[in-house]
Amino acid sequence: MAFITIEDFKTHLKEYVIEAISDNDEEILKTAITSAEQTAASYISRFDVAAIYATEGADRDKYADLMTYIKDIAKWRFINLVNVATDLDMAESNYKNAIAELGKIQAMRVEPQGWPLPETEANATPFTVASNPKRRTQF
Repeated sequence: MAFITIEDFKTHLKEYVIEAISDNDEEILKTAITSAEQTAASYISRFDVAAIYATEGADRDKYADLMTYIKDIAKWRFINLVNVATDLDMAESNYKNAIAELGKIQAMRVEPQGWPLPETEANATPFTVASNPKRRTQF
């Protein structure tokens, strides 16, 4: 099951707009959602993406921001098919904001609360400490 469903997506576009753009073909919207989920997954790859995307029910609430980012990305990809009662400037702005926020998560400037990290040795600490090689200074 997908992390974002067509029902979830209806918070971003009215049902009649979805039907008009997709010409009643749900596969078009599903493709846009899948593409958006893959884009988001590439930004949040340090987290356990499979566990996040497998979350169901009320547990999904802690991923509300992520769901909004994915829907913004999917909306942008979906509405590029045709402009039917859709504010393209606002959709583009939301798309760019979603990518920017995912970039902050990727760069570890923002730490989402409650998102699981994969169970690996590399993720025991969120950072590593190293130093430059020793140099000899000659006079």
